[in-house]
Amino acid sequence: MDDWACVEKVEQNKEVSYWLYNKKPFVVTVTLEVETSNLKTSATNQRQHIVNQVLQGYQRVKVLVLHPIDTKQRIWYDESFYWAPGNMLAQHQKDAVYQYPYADGDYFPIVQGFGGGYSHSGASQSAVDFAMPVGTPIHAARAGIVIDLVEQHSRGGASRKYAKYANYVVILHGDDTTGEYYHLRKDGVAVTQGERVTAGQLIGYSGNTGFSSLPHLHFAVYHAKPFGKYQSLPFAFE
Repeated sequence: MDDWACVEKVEQNKEVSYWLYNKKPFVVTVTLEVETSNLKTSATNQRQHIVNQVLQGYQRVKVLVLHPIDTKQRIWYDESFYWAPGNMLAQHQKDAVYQYPYADGDYFPIVQGFGGGYSHSGASQSAVDFAMPVGTPIHAARAGIVIDLVEQHSRGGASRKYAKYANYVVILHGDDTTGEYYHLRKDGVAVTQGERVTAGQLIGYSGNTGFSSLPHLHFAVYHAKPFGKYQSLPFAFE
């Protein structure tokens, strides 16, 4: 996944200003964390400053200005920056209905559901895994915009060390949650970034890449959180 957002800073006469900039046309949640010495905001003298911000497409916002406490002393600051696709303020549409993420007339068993003991805890608590042969057509469970995809990997296995090799498609829904389809085969994405897709549209082909102990599709609806994190949300299939 390439960087969606960046932090920009300007120091002038010991005053330090920070901007956050979204480099993509899709909403993103960003966190700026700054540790300081001999710097303050107009409101507080605290040493740590944390800004959580939702940025719409290509938005650039000034979020923090730090002033020297003692102009005769040196200043020091160090920043950390995190981001996650989606909107931390999103409210999941309660009546949203999700189609099964495969073709009408097909059936694939759920081998791990919400709270599954193998890997569905924490951020992926409300995810569903469908066992299916490699190459099974995957269809969008809900309409939206394709905001991210990866399809170059060919590695997978039953260890978290393989997680970074997962191929996937991420679709931003109308309520700013994301539908995420994981473990696709190599070169198994059938959509492009920025494409609007309808529910039921072909988006790719299943595989066994990433942290995967058998060929399957991992599907979940996620909500962005600060510090580059995310959380799966309960949902219902039609």
